[in-house]
Amino acid sequence: MRRITALLSLIVLSGCATLSQEDCMRGDWFGVGVKDGLAGETTSRLSDHAKACYEYGIAVRNDAYLAGREQGLRDYCRLDNAFNVGLNGYPYHHVCPPAIDGLFGHYHAAAYAVHGVRTELDRIDSDLSSKESLLRDKKLSDRERARIRDDIRDLDRKHDRLRDDLYYRERQLDDLRREAQAYRR
Repeated sequence: MRRITALLSLIVLSGCATLSQEDCMRGDWFGVGVKDGLAGETTSRLSDHAKACYEYGIAVRNDAYLAGREQGLRDYCRLDNAFNVGLNGYPYHHVCPPAIDGLFGHYHAAAYAVHGVRTELDRIDSDLSSKESLLRDKKLSDRERARIRDDIRDLDRKHDRLRDDLYYRERQLDDLRREAQAYRR
């Protein structure tokens, strides 16, 4: 019974480990820090790595990790990167220096909103496609067809509203990008 419990614990812990045993043994803490900094990870990621490596009896070098993370954050915290992070659907954890945190967050939020609308449009397109496929089923009753057509009309209206919203948000994003370029000059 003890063996089974230990094995299950190991499986559960390795399933959520942030680093593999090989990564921990390699000990490139500066490189791991750079990677996490480039991804905009918070310092709590260090404790996740420490827990993962503890399972293998390996200690993390905090100083090297933090120095690497700082280097990675220098690239991550460029204002133009706020747009990339948001448009790719990644959250912002307010890891940038206070001098640019607010502006980075503002730019990120605008880009993240565009990502959200695009994602919702994709979901609606998928729903529309599914509903239209359902209509081809010869076995449907008239009542079921009417319900599906109503659903399609509702989805079409929602799609149109979201397209308008996307157009507005993309124009805003273009304005913010021009603003960000002006800051760089």
